[in-house]
Amino acid sequence: MYTKRELNIGDMDVASFARPFLGERVSGDAVVIEHRNEVLFLAIVDALGHGLQANAVADRAERFLRNDWSSDVLDTMHRLHSELKGTIGAAVGLCVVDSVTRDLRYAGVGNTVLRTFGSQATRLVSTDGIIGDRFRTPAVQSAPLNESGTVLLYTDGVSDRFDLAQYPQLIYHSASAIARKIVERFGKPYDDATCMAMRYGR
Repeated sequence: MYTKRELNIGDMDVASFARPFLGERVSGDAVVIEHRNEVLFLAIVDALGHGLQANAVADRAERFLRNDWSSDVLDTMHRLHSELKGTIGAAVGLCVVDSVTRDLRYAGVGNTVLRTFGSQATRLVSTDGIIGDRFRTPAVQSAPLNESGTVLLYTDGVSDRFDLAQYPQLIYHSASAIARKIVERFGKPYDDATCMAMRYGR
């Protein structure tokens, strides 16, 4: 089962695409795309393992984040950690973008990745650990969003060894097309694979 979500805010176009582990009907990955008071909130969750148990944890994290996120990504991360205690846990990446100033802040735990493409390429790294179990408090990182570009968040079900030479249209395609093509081209068949893309500017 494939899942996708989309949201358009001014010149910001956000979409996600998810594909479960080969042979599974549900995914242990989840995404959250929310907008409130000029702040765009993006979250990607990768519950440990795959199948029904991982799907239940991912759904729990998604429900919590949809209703209880804040612009303080560290505070949100710590509260999600409390919510997932007693479960198998998850890798999580949280990002907030001020839709007016274009300030981007990110905090991640586990094997989640945030990369930007455009006039300047940036990779923001996550801290080792598992939300719901134990982790080192991640540093809040920032990335410049220039006049136009693309931001990607993805789980470790997507091979991290791709670049613009392998997908040069990444800086031109819509967010929906980018998220789907990243999973189709670089997703690992024996893992849940999820990508969220944000295109901004014209």
